[in-house]
Amino acid sequence: MIIAPFDVYLDATSNAVQPDIIVILNSNKGHSKPNGHFHGVPDVIVEILSPGNKDHDLVKKKELYERFGVKEYWIVDPESKGTIGYFLQDSKFIPQAQEKRNITFKLLKLTISF
Repeated sequence: MIIAPFDVYLDATSNAVQPDIIVILNSNKGHSKPNGHFHGVPDVIVEILSPGNKDHDLVKKKELYERFGVKEYWIVDPESKGTIGYFLQDSKFIPQAQEKRNITFKLLKLTISF
């Protein structure tokens, strides 16, 4: 697991993001670069909503992560403590859970509480 600040380059052009938390499974580690950046698609991404920028994570980044094939995407609202999870299936994000104070990672077979 890697916590921000950490640059992720989803492709070689203009799709660079800085997620709050990423998980890179062992099969994906070859994409890490010595400069501390990750080139490729993380397996799991967690974004924590910012009060003035919610649409960016809820819509724009969700669409971007889906397009590039992130396997699991979680959004955490620090105000309500609510979480929304999506799992990639047939190249589309399928809502998997809406929880309070929990994230249940399907890919990692792990639940964390906060």
